[in-house]
Amino acid sequence: MSIRPISSFDELAVGQRFDFGTLEMTREEILDFGRRFDPQPFHVDEEAAADGPFGGLIASGLHTLSASFATMIRTGLLAKVSMGGAGMEIAWPAPVRPGDVLDVTGVVEELTPSRSKPDRGVAKLRFTAHRLGDGVKVLDVLGTVFLRR
Repeated sequence: MSIRPISSFDELAVGQRFDFGTLEMTREEILDFGRRFDPQPFHVDEEAAADGPFGGLIASGLHTLSASFATMIRTGLLAKVSMGGAGMEIAWPAPVRPGDVLDVTGVVEELTPSRSKPDRGVAKLRFTAHRLGDGVKVLDVLGTVFLRR
């Protein structure tokens, strides 16, 4: 099922679910992102990572967040209505390793029409990523966004 972009905040309903698709976290991308944006040993050095707290190379949580967010955005679901975000609550309950394929989904948790600006509403959207191999949740985000009505 493909995702149809919405044209108004009012097209969403609490509990509505979306399947945003999958992405693969490659070794090369993990190393590149880590070197550029999160140069901790377990993101950039396979030898050091082997002796580290995760027992091997893992993706930066920021990389997992960015890649999953991009997967959601590329569907175009909010392209016509997004007015930007107001914040996120983020959890990384399990590490992501090279070769992991992630399934990204979302659910509408809360919708609040603006009282002061009737041309918009505030939506709380939870998106998650699970490893396809074992179903383990690796990312849980509750984002607050402003959407046109």
